[in-house]
Amino acid sequence: MILSIPSKSSYFDFSISVNQIAKVSIKLLASNLVVAYPFLLAVALFFASMLLHSQAATTQALIPTVIVALGITPENTASVPIIVASFAAVSALFVLPTYPTLLGAVQMDDTGTSRIGKYVFNHPFFFPGVLTIIVSVALGFVFAPIML
Repeated sequence: MILSIPSKSSYFDFSISVNQIAKVSIKLLASNLVVAYPFLLAVALFFASMLLHSQAATTQALIPTVIVALGITPENTASVPIIVASFAAVSALFVLPTYPTLLGAVQMDDTGTSRIGKYVFNHPFFFPGVLTIIVSVALGFVFAPIML
């Protein structure tokens, strides 16, 4: 009987990318927060949207995990208002001044009053945008349970 050393291709490939680690970490963090404190889903969606720069990518990355974490099924829809109310928070694309429409608006301002300061978070779209998201999420938590 001849013993042979297994080839390198027969070993499992454990190499994973930083993006995969970040995606799994964001999903786990968001699901744990939502199970413990349902109103924090809006906060998780806000920060994920800010970092991912896409409403669709944020929704695709987090909402399926949140649905599973909350135990939402066709028979158990009690937690659906949490998702509906928090969905406005995926509009946080403007927080970091890297979004093309924000940069374009700053460049097109002839008066010079719209400019990005030396700090990352002091641009003219920050406070109105955050205030709008806060009001939208608050109104969502008021009206979503009534409407659904």
